[in-house]
Amino acid sequence: MIGLPDRRKSVRNPSLDNALIRVGDLSLSCVVGNITENGAALKVDDPPSPLPDQFTLIVPPSKTCACNVVWRKGAWIGVAFVTEPTITTR
Repeated sequence: MIGLPDRRKSVRNPSLDNALIRVGDLSLSCVVGNITENGAALKVDDPPSPLPDQFTLIVPPSKTCACNVVWRKGAWIGVAFVTEPTITTR
């Protein structure tokens, strides 16, 4: 079997960080399966129906970025970062 070339723009970094999806006043827990400089794969166990296509992702302790959903598969969603993740310091 011939493997397909990897066409990703950046390398995926495995992660199992807990994070929050923020939509207005609603916060929803998720797990970051992997993350790149351009996006992430998120596992959301009980997403509201429907989960909006745009939201803010908060990865504690200090990363926040606006996201667009680019794919959905079961409990997993893939997002593209609309803004560079910002890092807050305390």
